[in-house]
Amino acid sequence: MKIAFHVHPTRLHWKAAAPTLAEQEQLFGWVSRQGFDGVDISDSWPFDTLDQAGASRTRALAADHGLAVATVSGMGKTLCHPELGERNLQALERALDTAGWLDAQVLNVALAVPRTPGVTPVMGAAHSPGGSLGASDGDFAITAQRLRRLARMGRERGMSLSIEMHDRSLADTSTALLRILDEVGEPNVGANPDLCNGYRAYAVPPESWADALRRLAPRTNLWHVNNLQRVYFPEIERAAFVERPLGEGDIDYRLAVKMMQAAGFTGWTVIEYKGAGDAFETLAQGQRYFRQITRPGDTAA
Repeated sequence: MKIAFHVHPTRLHWKAAAPTLAEQEQLFGWVSRQGFDGVDISDSWPFDTLDQAGASRTRALAADHGLAVATVSGMGKTLCHPELGERNLQALERALDTAGWLDAQVLNVALAVPRTPGVTPVMGAAHSPGGSLGASDGDFAITAQRLRRLARMGRERGMSLSIEMHDRSLADTSTALLRILDEVGEPNVGANPDLCNGYRAYAVPPESWADALRRLAPRTNLWHVNNLQRVYFPEIERAAFVERPLGEGDIDYRLAVKMMQAAGFTGWTVIEYKGAGDAFETLAQGQRYFRQITRPGDTAA
């Protein structure tokens, strides 16, 4: 599998919202030395500051260090919200342009409601804002319509879309995500089974991570991986989650890799980290762990 570094959690090290060329040079050099194959750039790196010339410079800097821009991610892009849907569609169209300039082949779409700065989003509760359990048929229909438009734009450029399983999102379970893929009905749209996102969406997960992956693996064209530990408090019917290194959380990635390999997945795997602390070291450790469990001839696997 090709492994990419998730740039988003390192943004606090930049002097401004977008990294300077010197900061990009330093970042890409470090990522390359750790053994990653590419980078995932999300729109926390504001795409309205990245024109075609700037994107070309970023792509060239990455290539100088032997890195591909594997994917571009649009975060918090609900498409069925009555006030945000059309605006988010326009932002994703811009993200397609950016992905093309960066020579990324996949645009990852997280259909979540956006976070409010300074406010902890609702996770691990009976109700998930923006989630599929309270969604209408109309929510699925308008989401599919808008994704179909994006998919056709992407196909003209040789690009694919990947719909990320995400809490606070219409795609928060495997059933909902598969429904979206089926309603979109375009061959260049696949799934991104970010298992922790589905796992943390509700107080009691509606499905196990293994069941979710078993259903989504055949439709997967991108894979975000991270890990966490769930702690359930029955007296208040809430769950809390603690970020863990890839090999130490509730998801058994050695087994998950077997399932993905059996399904024939050969796309990009993006090592993510959503917690506090040293994101660089945590992502580097995750890359080393993932290399180990995917190495041919690994007797433990």
